[in-house]
Amino acid sequence: MSTISVNLPDSVMFEVAQRAQKNGFSDVGEFVSQMIAQINERQTQVEMLAIEGIESGPSEPWNTAEIEAIRNDLRSKRGS
Repeated sequence: MSTISVNLPDSVMFEVAQRAQKNGFSDVGEFVSQMIAQINERQTQVEMLAIEGIESGPSEPWNTAEIEAIRNDLRSKRGS
């Protein structure tokens, strides 16, 4: 296993340490390693979804009602 050294502002280090402890990690390094693994996994998922979208064929433009429905859904999720 390789090791890196990272300098973080005290406020960021405090937050990372708090999250590591809250989530049951034995130390900050284990927590950061897990977060990086999750980022890599999500990146792979996004790439797969992008490829799926490209391979699904040509796109069709949305009409005004569809766009408004999306806006309303987002507003309701945000609570406005």
